[in-house]
Amino acid sequence: MFPILFQYKFLQIGGYGVMLGMGFYLAFLLLERELKLRDINPELAYRILLGAIPGGIVGSKMFHIFEHWSDFTSSWQSAKSMIFSGEGLSAYGGFVLAAIICFIIIRKSGEDFLTVGDAVAPSMALGYCFGRFGCHVAGDGCYGVVSTLGIATPYPNGIVPTTTPVLPTPFFEVYFSFIVFALLMQLRKLDWPVGRIFFLYMILNGLPRFLVEFVRLNPRGPLGLSQAQVIGILLIIGGIAGWIWTGRRKAAAEA
Repeated sequence: MFPILFQYKFLQIGGYGVMLGMGFYLAFLLLERELKLRDINPELAYRILLGAIPGGIVGSKMFHIFEHWSDFTSSWQSAKSMIFSGEGLSAYGGFVLAAIICFIIIRKSGEDFLTVGDAVAPSMALGYCFGRFGCHVAGDGCYGVVSTLGIATPYPNGIVPTTTPVLPTPFFEVYFSFIVFALLMQLRKLDWPVGRIFFLYMILNGLPRFLVEFVRLNPRGPLGLSQAQVIGILLIIGGIAGWIWTGRRKAAAEA
């Protein structure tokens, strides 16, 4: 694991930050290209990027704090550690806040949200893939349960070290996200209703996260579900509802 790649005095470059930066950059390049293909001003990609970066970072930290609220409020030292350390970055927290900010940016641009959403979906899948790989590289603690399977991995040098082999759950999401990215890049060529690619991504993002949480070491809430599972369920429901709605809207327009 490589939580810290380079450090000189106060300057510190971490593995998670490098992977996250690569994810944002590649997602931006892809989005810029997709917007051009849809005759949308590619300058919108810059605005979305400038909203997604701080939203992703702040949201990931905020959701982690909410998920571990009792630890955060236990003492000032604990709160300071959770706020300023490299540990504790909720991928879904970053995803949700970045999505809200980007929604506002797209609406203010005057472009149709679902049209841009279809263009953004493959970029989100690609960026999420790199973000989860960053979690694995940094060993930030979002591990699975202890396991004797051949794929189990210790993280002795991680931000949250463990010498006991655990399921590398971030890697599971990396694999699935890349498959989703490749799938969306193919499906976007089809004559589907506007918005359907975006809603499909919501489903394909929420479903694997809901399932992988069963083998992750996360705090549980109502019904034994983690915070990420609740968000995953909402994404799946919203995606299915949007999928049905876009189909009906297209049928009504053709009629």
